[in-house]
Amino acid sequence: MDKLLKIDNIMYRVKSLEQATNFYRDILGLQQIWKDEKRKMVSFVFDQSDTEIVIHSDPDLPDFDFSFLVESVESFCEKFQAQGYKILFQPADVRCGKYAVLADLDGNKIPIIDLTKFGGKAKYG
Repeated sequence: MDKLLKIDNIMYRVKSLEQATNFYRDILGLQQIWKDEKRKMVSFVFDQSDTEIVIHSDPDLPDFDFSFLVESVESFCEKFQAQGYKILFQPADVRCGKYAVLADLDGNKIPIIDLTKFGGKAKYG
């Protein structure tokens, strides 16, 4: 069954990846778990959760703040749309798999992401 599994990540666009990395790691005490130079992204985790905070300085990325994890974005979207609900941002390729944005009954955004490029499991590094 398709369902929201957990909050996968919280994402922020930053002006300086280096300065922001130092802030999230050294000031907020988060553990840096991966860095993607090509996509201008760095990821951190909390001591008591595997939800990631991802910072990026890529102006071409969509402006999203968090994502819910699902097993398959494409499957979720197909079933969601078949029931008459609206998809605001169609499935698109991202680092770990696919990303899309759905709308609830009141038009609130529900961003979803999957780990299909990583075989369904988080990949740090």
